Amino acid sequence: MRGHALVLAASLLSIAAVNSAESQITSIPPAQPTISIPGRGLDPIDQTRQRALAPIPRAPGLSPPSDQWVPERRFFSTEYQRAIIIPGHYESRVTSQQSTVPTLPGYGTRGELPIVIPGGVRAPADQRPGL
Repeated sequence: MRGHALVLAASLLSIAAVNSAESQITSIPPAQPTISIPGRGLDPIDQTRQRALAPIPRAPGLSPPSDQWVPERRFFSTEYQRAIIIPGHYESRVTSQQSTVPTLPGYGTRGELPIVIPGGVRAPADQRPGL
C-alpha cells in the first residue's frame, strides 16, 4: 500500500509540473493602445510607427506618362543633304499634342558617320513629318 501511495504522489507531482510548465508558455500580449498623457508627446518609436503606417498622398488627376514605341523611320534631311535613318525607340506621351523624345543617333543609308539628334518635347511621332 505504501508503494501505491508513492506512485500516486509521484504521478500527481508530474501532472503538477506539466501544468505549471504549460502555464508559463504564453504568447506575446497584444500591444497596448498609445495612452496620451497631457504635456507629454509620443515616444520616438510610436512616432516612427505612425509615420511608417501613414498613407502615401497621391497627386489628384495626374496620370503617369505612357510610353509609346516608335518604329524605325527614314527621312531626307535638308541640313545634311542625305537620307537619315532614326532607329526604333520609345517616346513618353506628355499630352495629346506633345511627346518627350530621347536623344537619338541618326545614321546615313550609305554608312555615313552618325549624327546626334537632341531630345526634347515635340509633336507625337504620328503628327511630325521628319524628326
